[in-house]
Amino acid sequence: MKLLIVGLWAVVVTLGAGYAAAAFKLQSGADDPKPKLEGLRYTSLPTMSVPVVEDGALAGYVVVRMVYTADAAVLRALAAEPDAFITDEIFRTIYGSAEVDFGQLARLDLAALADGAKARVNERMGDDVIQDLLVDGLNYVNLNAQGTAAQGPGGSPEAPSAPEAVRPTAAALH
Repeated sequence: MKLLIVGLWAVVVTLGAGYAAAAFKLQSGADDPKPKLEGLRYTSLPTMSVPVVEDGALAGYVVVRMVYTADAAVLRALAAEPDAFITDEIFRTIYGSAEVDFGQLARLDLAALADGAKARVNERMGDDVIQDLLVDGLNYVNLNAQGTAAQGPGGSPEAPSAPEAVRPTAAALH
C-alpha cells in the first residue's frame, strides 16, 4: 500500500512539473515581438552593357552590375521576379542620361540612380518589394580611345588597340 501511494505521488509530481514548465514556456513566448521581416534576400543581377551614343555614333558602353535586397516573404508572394523590372529601369535611366559625360564618371549621381530606379520598380510592382538597390560595379568602355585609328610606321594603320576601360575611383563615386 505504501508503495502504491509513493508511486502515485511520483506520477502527480511529474505531471505537475510538466504542466508548470509548459505553462511557463507559453507565457514567456507571448511577450516576444515577432520580427517584421522574415529575412532579406540579396540578389545579384546579371552584368548589363548600356550603349552610349554621342552625335549619332556609338561612343562606348556603360557596364553596370547591380545587387538588390528584398524581403524573402514578399518575393515568394510575387507572381514575377523583379529582376527584369530592375534591369529595365537601370537601362532606361543610364541610356536616357544624355547630359552625363560617362568619360567623367564623377558627375554621375549613383545614389540618385539607385533611389530613382528603386522607387520606379516598387511603383511598377505595386508594393515595396525592393528594400535597397546597390551598385556592385560600374565601368565605362570608351570606343573612341586615343590611338585607335593611329597610323603605324610606313603609313599602314596599326591594329586597333583594345577599348580603354575607365573605372571610377572611390572618391569619384561619392
